[in-house]
Amino acid sequence: MDNHNSYQHNNNMYAPYPPEPEGPPMDRLKHSGPGIASFVIGLVSIVGYILIFFIAAMALNDSIGILTPLQAEELALHPAVLLASLSILVCLILNLAGVILGIIGLVLSNRKKVFAIVGTILNGIMILIFAGLIIVGMFMTVV
Repeated sequence: MDNHNSYQHNNNMYAPYPPEPEGPPMDRLKHSGPGIASFVIGLVSIVGYILIFFIAAMALNDSIGILTPLQAEELALHPAVLLASLSILVCLILNLAGVILGIIGLVLSNRKKVFAIVGTILNGIMILIFAGLIIVGMFMTVV
């Protein structure tokens, strides 16, 4: 009898709240942890690239002028250039990790995917820009 009363109560048109749907509603879904991590990594790496560029430019500001090939070779071994190169590689590795985490965040079910999508796009664009710069650098000739 108790089951019969609860069944009538759930189907009552005048009940103050409708019964809960079976699946979780979109506003109650949590954001995916890997997606948030991917987004944060994307933002950190973009800030890192900008800082690396400005620090290396300020450190090399006095050295840049009309360079002979020997001076260009010495400039390539400048500590600021070496530090910037290593820092760029660290940011690139962060971008690769960000893409992997973004894809993991996209695959997770019952999670919001906004941060995963944005993080994957940010990290992917940074990797594509890096690859594009390498390709352009390979085809440039020293005049």
